[in-house]
Amino acid sequence: MILPQKEHLRQRARKNVIATGIDRLFIMYMRFLTFLLILMSGMGVTVAQNLPDTVYERQALEKLMALMNLQLTDLTFRDDYTKKDSFRLATVANLMRQPYGMIHFVEQFKDTCRNQKPEPIFSFALEQIGKETQQFRWEAADLSQGDSLDRGMNLFYRSLEFNRLLRKADKYLYKVFPPSADSAFAWLTPEEKSFLMKQFKQLLLEDTLDQSRSPQQIDSIQDAEEEYIKQFVRFGAKIRKDIIVSAGVAAAIELHREINLLLDEIKAGHLSARGILSDTAVLPPRTGIAQYLGRKEGWAIGGPEDNYYKGDSHFIIDFGGNDRYDLVYNPDNPHGTIIIDLAGNDIYNGLTDFTVGSGGMNVGLLFDISGDDIYSGKDFSLGSGFFGFGLLYDAAGNDRYYGDTHVQGAATFGIGSILDLGGNDVYSAALYGQGFGGPEGAGFIVDYLGNDNYLAGNKYKDVLRYDDHYLSLSQGFAYGFRPYVSGGIGAIIDYKGNDNYVSDIFAQGTSYWWALGMIYDSSGNDQYVSYQYAQGAATHMTLGILLDQSGNDFYRGKGLMQGCGHDYSCAIMLDRYGDDIYHAVDLSQGAGSANGFGIMLDARGNDAYYVMKTNNTQGFGDARRDFGSIGLFLDLSGTDRYDGNGGENRFWQTPSKWGGGLDEFILPDSAVSGL
Repeated sequence: MILPQKEHLRQRARKNVIATGIDRLFIMYMRFLTFLLILMSGMGVTVAQNLPDTVYERQALEKLMALMNLQLTDLTFRDDYTKKDSFRLATVANLMRQPYGMIHFVEQFKDTCRNQKPEPIFSFALEQIGKETQQFRWEAADLSQGDSLDRGMNLFYRSLEFNRLLRKADKYLYKVFPPSADSAFAWLTPEEKSFLMKQFKQLLLEDTLDQSRSPQQIDSIQDAEEEYIKQFVRFGAKIRKDIIVSAGVAAAIELHREINLLLDEIKAGHLSARGILSDTAVLPPRTGIAQYLGRKEGWAIGGPEDNYYKGDSHFIIDFGGNDRYDLVYNPDNPHGTIIIDLAGNDIYNGLTDFTVGSGGMNVGLLFDISGDDIYSGKDFSLGSGFFGFGLLYDAAGNDRYYGDTHVQGAATFGIGSILDLGGNDVYSAALYGQGFGGPEGAGFIVDYLGNDNYLAGNKYKDVLRYDDHYLSLSQGFAYGFRPYVSGGIGAIIDYKGNDNYVSDIFAQGTSYWWALGMIYDSSGNDQYVSYQYAQGAATHMTLGILLDQSGNDFYRGKGLMQGCGHDYSCAIMLDRYGDDIYHAVDLSQGAGSANGFGIMLDARGNDAYYVMKTNNTQGFGDARRDFGSIGLFLDLSGTDRYDGNGGENRFWQTPSKWGGGLDEFILPDSAVSGL
């Protein structure tokens, strides 16, 4: 039917109005939908960003692994790839089964150390050096006798507070340490005990002359050292290190408490150094002064003036002044050593091995309460525990630490540590230092405040690999004697300051052979520079982690680093906050090699990643040995720059077995469902 012209125009106009209204409604709907999606996206990011760090990181890692048909439970190692040895630590064995748990463990260590008190720190460390096969822990000898150990003492000073401190020192030096050391090595023959201080000690030393030796000569030396290891394995399990170590732990806790009580009295004006030292007993005629507490042989007590101490001392306490200590120790006659210096800019000079807060088959304690100090030692010094317990405790000041091998928080069959509470400090070591854990050892530095410099290496060349690079084996490094003796735990915990970590080969949260190396740096704009096997790396059935909590940090090195696990090992590099820069050449930034797992994770910040080779970096897992390796790279937020495989706001896989990366946080389903 043909409508009249007007009616046709009227209906057409009505249709146009309806169509226009529909268009407007559609546009409004689309705008509302877009706004809702943006709002939900923003809320989703907020939910993700407000998640606890560990949850945020774990969910992102699970998302990346799911994209590659993997699960977090795939990150595990069997413990029967090689023959088990009797020196394996339970902590390391457990983390090998669940290596992603390294993040929780290093945070647990950090939280334990936070309050600056020795008791929780050393109690925790003692727990971690328990062996996998150990049924119970041996205790220090004679601690149960309590105050009865003090009977029969003749007092020279009248101050009750001072005498209480001296009694504690005397008790540990002569009534606790000797029987504890005897019990620790009671099942060893004299020849075996001598072996520890000679042949076994040699296993941890290098020689600069190796640089000029022929390959045949070096092979001969290595063959001899392997025989030393085999010889040690035959009797090493008979050592009960817990006995002497627990004696050192108890002494450190009790003496720290007594020192603070004495300082409180002095600060309150109730006591003075000159008053304490001038108020002495009137001695009967012809009385041997060495019979009196504080005047024994090997003891020295100094006032607030500048003093000089030298020789093989058992106990020294100094009330102030800029003092010098020239210290020696005879390992053929092992004994405990306690040094307490309350004030002054002091120089501690170790003229032999096993000095300056070192426990060589015994206990060595050094407490320095204030001042800008210099600590210089040879091998096995500056907070070294070698079949014993060593502590260097520095409460304040801009300090300098210089040592050679097995120094600055280094432990083998024991605990070795530095606790530095404040100041801009310099740590310089050649080898096996700055948080080193040898077999059945926990070695660590805990530095609480200041812009610190950690320098390791530059003395002993890596002659097997390079002509122009040096071994470091330091800075949160742990080591075992492959394949006979599992390693220990080495750590640096640094809380505040803009810090520099400089090393060469093996360092910075790295380990070798059934061990755990770790660095936790809480804050500051830090710089990590190394060459190889560093910055969260692990080689040969072992574990390594570098966790930097916050700050604009810089990481640089060549390869096998920045989250690289090689040969049945797992390594994690985790940087949580800050605008960071990463430089590497190859096999780095989330790389798995020879059945290893490598994880690199940067949670927040605008970051830059540079690599020279893209065939084994930024999420690479090689296909060697049948089932291959896993390499995971994650950057969860920020505007980032890549020179390599990665890219902004995308997921990628590398041409490898299980390797890939993810930039920007993909919101977990659980977070979306919670909106």
